[in-house]
Amino acid sequence: MNIINVFDKFIKMIKWIGIASLIGIVGGLSSVIMAIIIKYFPEKNNILLIPIVFFIAGLFVDYFYELKGSGIDRVLKALNINERLTWIKGLLKILLAGTVIAVGGSAGKEGPCVQSSASFADELYRLLKLKNRELVIITGIAGGLGGAFAAPLGTAILACEIIEHENFNYINLLPPIIASVVGYIIFYLITGKKHLFDIYLPYSVHPFDFIWFLLAAFFCSAISYCYIKTYKKIAASFDNLKVPYCIKTLIGGILVAIIDYFVPEVLGLGLELTKDLFFMKFPLELLILILIGKILATSFTVGSGVPGGLVFPSMCVGAISGMIFSSIVGANPIPFIVLGIATSLSASTNAPLGGAVLCTEIFGFDFAVPTSIGAVIGYQITKLETIFKYIRF
Repeated sequence: MNIINVFDKFIKMIKWIGIASLIGIVGGLSSVIMAIIIKYFPEKNNILLIPIVFFIAGLFVDYFYELKGSGIDRVLKALNINERLTWIKGLLKILLAGTVIAVGGSAGKEGPCVQSSASFADELYRLLKLKNRELVIITGIAGGLGGAFAAPLGTAILACEIIEHENFNYINLLPPIIASVVGYIIFYLITGKKHLFDIYLPYSVHPFDFIWFLLAAFFCSAISYCYIKTYKKIAASFDNLKVPYCIKTLIGGILVAIIDYFVPEVLGLGLELTKDLFFMKFPLELLILILIGKILATSFTVGSGVPGGLVFPSMCVGAISGMIFSSIVGANPIPFIVLGIATSLSASTNAPLGGAVLCTEIFGFDFAVPTSIGAVIGYQITKLETIFKYIRF
């Protein structure tokens, strides 16, 4: 390799670092905006506002169909059919989704952040006349996920796996990692939040836990499969309704408000519920009720067309599943909750490596064994059955 080739590679690397950094800044700021709306919305968790906010969100979807449902799915569809993404609509999706979650809609913040970041990345792709659109979009996805999860390495791998699957190429990791790291740094500098869960979980792995982890992974995978099928069935039912989206989302809002009234634990992102599972005891009957409520509330929220994400609810469903398993067998719930999160995350996204690394990054290396087992089995059980409609295989 001569010095000219080395210099060309260096210039190319610097160019991608610059592009990825810009995308990461947008991804981080998107996460900040979502966090501010969710935290400081004046009528937080007001179930009376849910149908109204859902209806208003549906009005926007009627005029701008890009705002519909899952942000990651929207990005995947645009990539598949070579459709342009516009950042202004990505920003609008953040504002709408943040309000939806703030009043009590069951959705994640990662989807809108991904769409905002990927839309900005697509604008850069066209402005700078770049050649590899897929890599640019992957970088955009990583930038949005990095701030949302406060875990830069796992989210970069997750972004690559969602798009490339078995064709995952390590050569393409540089831009996504840079974007994810920058997105995380921006989010941390502005909000001061260093981790997704600011909690200490005492646990050390025991050799005899292995068999229980295997059984728990199969159990949580089965529930994840039911969650995926339920969401898809409800989303398809809403799609088949021959009415404007504002009516669809109004129906979804009424159903979510009813669920939230009887099972208030399912309100919003599900992060507080997940944290409570680690430190509070719940009766088994209540856990089952919360699980069903969370699955239905998420399906009626995002499935009706309301802007939102699906990954955070998937993790919450996994956490509840792990808690249910530990309650049944009478075991320490902490590792099983973490295992459930990894299982559901990998099952719903078809990204086992990213799911394992992301959950280990969030909860610590002590949980590497349960997260790895859960992620791999979750992927194998639900392979080719993902929560995203437009994912390519």
